[in-house]
Amino acid sequence: MVGRDGFGVGMKVGDLVKWNYPALTTEFHPSIGIIVSEYSDNSIQSYWNVKWACAERQNIRPINTEYLEVISESR
Repeated sequence: MVGRDGFGVGMKVGDLVKWNYPALTTEFHPSIGIIVSEYSDNSIQSYWNVKWACAERQNIRPINTEYLEVISESR
């Protein structure tokens, strides 16, 4: 979800998300993960820490909301 100002709106911890960054999204590298926390680098951009559901991306890393799409919202 992206708001009018370009920032993710409605995203929250626990949401199931898809990573829409074309260069790193393939059928062999699933792009599904769960938001585990907010991330701040003191910039104007908005980031979320995401835990990916694949062996290739075992670490948690901050992802810009521009490249995230909510698949299923947490309660």
